[in-house]
Amino acid sequence: MNLLPFFLAFIGGLLISIQGLLNSAGSKIIGIPALIAWLSIIQAIPPLIYLLNRQPVIGISQTVTQGFKWYAVSGVIGVIVVASLSFSISKAGALSIFVVLVLGQIIGSALIDQIGLFGTPIKPMNGMKLLSILLIVLGVFLLLKSEPSANSNQSKSQHPANNEINQTVASGNH
Repeated sequence: MNLLPFFLAFIGGLLISIQGLLNSAGSKIIGIPALIAWLSIIQAIPPLIYLLNRQPVIGISQTVTQGFKWYAVSGVIGVIVVASLSFSISKAGALSIFVVLVLGQIIGSALIDQIGLFGTPIKPMNGMKLLSILLIVLGVFLLLKSEPSANSNQSKSQHPANNEINQTVASGNH
C-alpha cells in the first residue's frame, strides 16, 4: 500500500488545525469578512502566477467560463468553512471544533462514497464502515463531555498570546 497519500493527508490535517487557529486569532483583530478577503487574495496569487506562465489546455477564457460553477460553489463553501471555524474555535476551543469538523467530513464522505457524487467511485456502506463511524461518533461525544462547561473558569485560556490578541481587540487597534 502506498502510504504517501495518507502521510500527506495527515500533514494537511495538522496544517488545517494551525490555519484554523490563525484564522480565529486574525478574525478577532480584523474581522471575519476582512480575513476571508485577504485569505482569498493570498491564496489566489500562486495559482494565478502558474496559470499565466503555463496556459491551461482549454485556455484561460474557457477555464473561467467552464469552471465558474465549480469554483463559485467551492468558493462559497470555503467562505462558510473559514467563517464558521474562525468564529467557533474562539468560542469552544480548537480540539472540540476540529473533532466535530472531522466527524462532519467523515459522515459527508460516507454519503459521497455511497452515491458516487460527481463521478467518484461508489463504495457502498457496510457493517464494518457503519460500526467505525458509530465508534467515531461515540469518541466525539466522550471528548465533548470531557470538556469543562462554558461557565467554568477552567475553560478560559490564560495563554500570553490570547492576552495579546484580547488587548489588541479591546484597545480598538484593529
